[in-house]
Amino acid sequence: MTLPANEPTDQTLVSELPAYIRENRAAINNMEGLENTVGYSDVNVQPGTTILTVGTELGDYGYESITMTGLGVSELEAFADGSPGQVKVITFQDADVELVDSDSKINGTFYLDQVPSGQKFEPQVDDTIALMNVGGLPGVTHGYWKELYRTLSVK
Repeated sequence: MTLPANEPTDQTLVSELPAYIRENRAAINNMEGLENTVGYSDVNVQPGTTILTVGTELGDYGYESITMTGLGVSELEAFADGSPGQVKVITFQDADVELVDSDSKINGTFYLDQVPSGQKFEPQVDDTIALMNVGGLPGVTHGYWKELYRTLSVK
């Protein structure tokens, strides 16, 4: 069901609103999908980890703020199972987790804005990077994660 653009009108009586809400409840509840969710996660990355999965180690939010700590050295190469438009904003709490840049735009790889291409982003404490999923469909294709911005901590 789609919500009618012209209902309720400015002339609708207040007594009619509960019936209108009940009638459209399912459509209204469906609006609480991925694209409308915001969340926060603390992520502790195990040593040697190369891939984190959305919905498992990472939240399945449309916009997620992540505080990331490494429990040992890790070179992350990808986030698996992302959905198009998902945004992950990561603030690093140590220098143990690195992101590996990729020239390919498949398999959940990181497509970072840095030169030379193919190098690692080696964040320090309190550095932040924002990544957006492009082309992912969970269970079908992972797409890739495009860097939106990064902020390097100066103190």
